[in-house]
Amino acid sequence: MNQAAEPESDAFWRVVSASVAGTSHQKLDLPCQDAHAWRILPHGLIVISLADGAGTANRAADGATRAADCSIAVLAESLSQELPPNAASWQSLFTDAFSQAHQSLIDMAEAEGLPLKAFATTLACVAVAADWLAVGQIGDGVVVVGMEGGDLVLAARPQRGEYANETLFLTMGDSLEQMEVRVESRRVDHLIVMSDGLSRLALNLPLYKPHRAFFDPLLAFAAEAHDSALAAQQLVAFLSSERVCERTDDDKTLVVAVRISTGKPLQGSNSA
Repeated sequence: MNQAAEPESDAFWRVVSASVAGTSHQKLDLPCQDAHAWRILPHGLIVISLADGAGTANRAADGATRAADCSIAVLAESLSQELPPNAASWQSLFTDAFSQAHQSLIDMAEAEGLPLKAFATTLACVAVAADWLAVGQIGDGVVVVGMEGGDLVLAARPQRGEYANETLFLTMGDSLEQMEVRVESRRVDHLIVMSDGLSRLALNLPLYKPHRAFFDPLLAFAAEAHDSALAAQQLVAFLSSERVCERTDDDKTLVVAVRISTGKPLQGSNSA
């Protein structure tokens, strides 16, 4: 359960999110293997995690849920106590969050007597403070940020493996060495985190440029979303629509966050 609480400042975030099973999984009566979590912390700070379970792993949904929940818990607990003062401290915090998520999957696999690869999942985490952007990535998640002034920038490019359509997973033995962390001192006004299932709709490939025709309506929708339950339903309907599913049959997760300075923030929680 990921709670959105009004921060102790005049700036806060309005968030809309959903995870939807792909049509390929629905045909096989399989659950959505994506998981996500988000929390709004004091002083306008937001953290988001997103995990995409491997389609070939029979416990991928459980692995993704554990990775998303564990990583965001580590980030939220630390950031609720103090804000990292420099890029090196942010790097250390994200390394710790990914390390603990990795160990949590090992513990779950050992407790159930299953191989670790049964819980294979990617993991992407993002934290935005007043003047900091920090992104950590293992796998093929997509993170797009809107800078002050409106420019959209790809903050986390999907990682690819040795072969086509192959990516990296948190469960790999060298996953922490493969982790990429990006830390910048800059203001971010918009934040979109999504699973790889939406890449072909959201990015102009192969250059991985954010597609404004996809993002602009979503950002406008999130900015005007005053009812959390209704907004979530509408986002689920969009992700399940024919125009989206005809472009991708994969699971789809989308988290859209917009910095708002006036009005009432979107309240509620998300569980995925």
